[in-house]
Amino acid sequence: DIKAEFFEENMSLQASQNIIYTNREEESLDNIYLHLYPNAFREEDKVPFEKEEMKRAYPKGFDPGYIDINSIKEGKRSIDYKIMGENSVILRITPTKPLKPGKTINLTIDFNLKLPNTVGRMGYGENTINITNWFPIMAVYDEGGWHLDPYYAIGDPFYSEVAKYNVSFIAPKKYDVASTGDIRKVKENRDKKTYKIEADLVRDFVMILGEKFEIKETSLDDTKVVSYSIDGQKGDKALQYGVDSLKIFNELFGMYPYEQLSVVACDFFIGGMEYPNIVMISQELYEIKEDFPLEYVVAHEIAHQWWYGIVGNNEVEEPWLDEALTEYSTLMYFEKKYGHHIKEQIFEKMIEAQYQKYIDFEMDRGEGILRSLKEFNSSWQYSSIVYSKGAMFVSELRDEMGDANFIKALREYFEAFKFKNASTESFYKICQDNSKKDLKPLFNLWLNGKNE
Repeated sequence: DIKAEFFEENMSLQASQNIIYTNREEESLDNIYLHLYPNAFREEDKVPFEKEEMKRAYPKGFDPGYIDINSIKEGKRSIDYKIMGENSVILRITPTKPLKPGKTINLTIDFNLKLPNTVGRMGYGENTINITNWFPIMAVYDEGGWHLDPYYAIGDPFYSEVAKYNVSFIAPKKYDVASTGDIRKVKENRDKKTYKIEADLVRDFVMILGEKFEIKETSLDDTKVVSYSIDGQKGDKALQYGVDSLKIFNELFGMYPYEQLSVVACDFFIGGMEYPNIVMISQELYEIKEDFPLEYVVAHEIAHQWWYGIVGNNEVEEPWLDEALTEYSTLMYFEKKYGHHIKEQIFEKMIEAQYQKYIDFEMDRGEGILRSLKEFNSSWQYSSIVYSKGAMFVSELRDEMGDANFIKALREYFEAFKFKNASTESFYKICQDNSKKDLKPLFNLWLNGKNE
């Protein structure tokens, strides 16, 4: 449960969050860990952007963002905590006694958030205020223990479990709010609005504020699809691409399980970014003459609702698993909508061409696509290997398995890991179970660069 208020004069939030966390592991937990992602934006020389991105990320010059923890209580008692890790992005909370298996702890964290003047994921620009990765979010504890990775500049350095969110959010009346979950109630008083928002079984919770949004919506199956465009620019097209993506992926992979899906034009220099029930799309894509880049990015980010949102994975250690699947799912969208010929053209001119261009300059040393974020030295290398080479692998996997078996495997993977976290191993097992051929050599070759 989160209560938060946004203050425009200093671009900050005051918030209190209550977490009810159950230990589902077999051992007691002496400490509990959360991510404090906003602290990655506190110091100019440590922000999670590559050097060549800084001017685009901070068009008006560097401006800090951070989260300050005011107090933490277990029930009504204040308890020990420590802010730690690279860039102070980890919060360690020590309960009064270890949390035994099956037991639940109730924590209340009061905090302040300062948004940076940056057009990255979290921050604000001319038209939108992007409130993302903004609250202390539970780290994942799995067979590898706690996952306490830093906020890498390359890729999406996130790994989370699903939770149920109840959010009460106060903002100046002039803003419209796009958010994860469903806005159940809006109460107006003089110059403010209070939003009551509920989100069930989601990995994260975000809000995008805008004064110039033109909002259009329609429904498909049991889902409301909403387009937030700036001054109405290409708003109808973005809505149509959202509906088409939802329809195609529902048919291909399994039904989208939420009540709403929002496509939001944002001050955002990186193209697109996925969050539960909401996709951030760069305003630049709405401004260019051609429609194809906007359609491509909307379809890609909506495919992430299946591969990252509903079926989760460790995006730090195994980024290929959601990105390669998502990139190939985008090709499947174009295949379903425009035919095999168009899909093949995009595959050759974008996917294979980018990878070819990369190896012309960099020489891929054949390590394979299964690499963690820390193993990449540039976003260009990351996108060439994880997206392009990754989609080439999924394409070959489909050829090897045959269409019917490939689609059946994706549907089974979706059903088996809906609202859970999957791994490369689990994806391989489901593909193998649906294949008449031994897929191990193919997986080994593409993932690990072996047997060439």
